[in-house]
Amino acid sequence: MKKMRIISMIIIEFALLLFHCTDATTYMVGDALNWVDPPTPTTYSIWASSNVFVKDDVLVFNFNNGSHNVAEVTKKAYNKCNTRSLISLHHQSPVSIPLNKEGIRYFISTLNNDCLNGKKLAINVLQHLPPPPPATPPPEIAPGSNSPTLPPAVPTIDVVITPPSPSTNSAPSYFGPNVTFLSVMVTLICGVLCQIVIV
Repeated sequence: MKKMRIISMIIIEFALLLFHCTDATTYMVGDALNWVDPPTPTTYSIWASSNVFVKDDVLVFNFNNGSHNVAEVTKKAYNKCNTRSLISLHHQSPVSIPLNKEGIRYFISTLNNDCLNGKKLAINVLQHLPPPPPATPPPEIAPGSNSPTLPPAVPTIDVVITPPSPSTNSAPSYFGPNVTFLSVMVTLICGVLCQIVIV
């Protein structure tokens, strides 16, 4: 039974491709969810808003026969879930509906409280696909400049190490090479820290 259903779906899809223009798109209503009791009341309206429908496209409603159906209705019947004023009613899945004119089309399920629970679909069919949005231009570079602005240059610190002058005093000096080396190291560390803070 399931294999027959899959084969019939393939045959219908192939027939739709043969008999409609190459620009036409076939939409499976609800995509993988199909036409079932929706998990939320807005499931099918969200699905419709994520697609663009154009004249000559085709809607395919796929559902379990006997458990579901699909009816096309007016806007008033759609808003009130009126299951008596129907434009068309289909009980055998899959149902293929060609979108042969522009305008808003309304579909509901007429069984139980399906429509009240969100099993309803309104789509806007356009005459043509809208033009693509214009491409965003690249950021402009100021006149006379060949490249984007670079960050300010990092100042450099010149360190000159002067050898200690010879001492005539034979006593140990506490202000000799070790202090000079230490002061140079402190200067370097302060310079690096300043650069980190500036950046």
